[in-house]
Parts: sequence; C-alpha cells; structure tokens
Amino acid sequence: AIGALAVILMVTIQYEINEIITGLVGVILIGWSFWSSVRRNKALAAAEGKAAGSDEKTEVSSGV
Repeated sequence: AIGALAVILMVTIQYEINEIITGLVGVILIGWSFWSSVRRNKALAAAEGKAAGSDEKTEVSSGV
C-alpha cells in the first residue's frame, strides 16, 4: 500500500489525481491483504486439523 501511494504521489507531480482515487487504492490494497491473511490462516488451520486427525489414528497407547 505504501509503495502504491508513493507511485501515486510521484504521478501527481505531472498529473492531477483526485484524493478519492488515492484513498481507494490504499483501502483496496489493505482490504486485499486482510482477506489474503484470513484465507491463509483458514488454510493453515484446516491443514493442521487434518494433520492432528491423522496423528490420532496412528497413536499407540503404552497401556501403563
């Protein structure tokens, strides 16, 4: 988001860019990052749940 805003700042030297566009770019990039993080966390939790489930099946009790 910071890189995109820096590019927009450099473009505004030559061209007029509305503040709404600048704000929307930041909001979109931050929202996309948040969504990506939520998806990754869900995928990791699902993979961890599957791994834990397979560990339980192979676990052997010592009988003590």
